[in-house]
This record gives sequence, C-alpha cells and structure tokens, in this order.
Amino acid sequence: MNDILDKDKLIISLRNQVRELLSKCNALEQENALLNNELKRYERYLLKQEAI
Repeated sequence: MNDILDKDKLIISLRNQVRELLSKCNALEQENALLNNELKRYERYLLKQEAI
C-alpha cells in the first residue's frame, strides 16, 4: 500500500515538473518569436538607412 502511495506521489511530482517545463518552453518560444520580429524590423530599418 505504501509503495502505491509513493508511486502516486512520484507521478504527481513528475506531472507537475512536466507542466512547469512546458510553461517555460512556451514562454521561451514566445520570447524567441518577439526577438525574431525585432531583428527583422531592425534589418529593414538598416536597409532603409543604407538606401538614403
């Protein structure tokens, strides 16, 4: 009986860790997308400056 409780606690802990890591991964993907957009905007800005 105690083994089952320990396994259940481990499963809950692992699920929580997966949930937390997925959240961090999603946040990093969003940050990456924002930085890519900033980079593209800056590259367009530089191209316009070169044309002047």
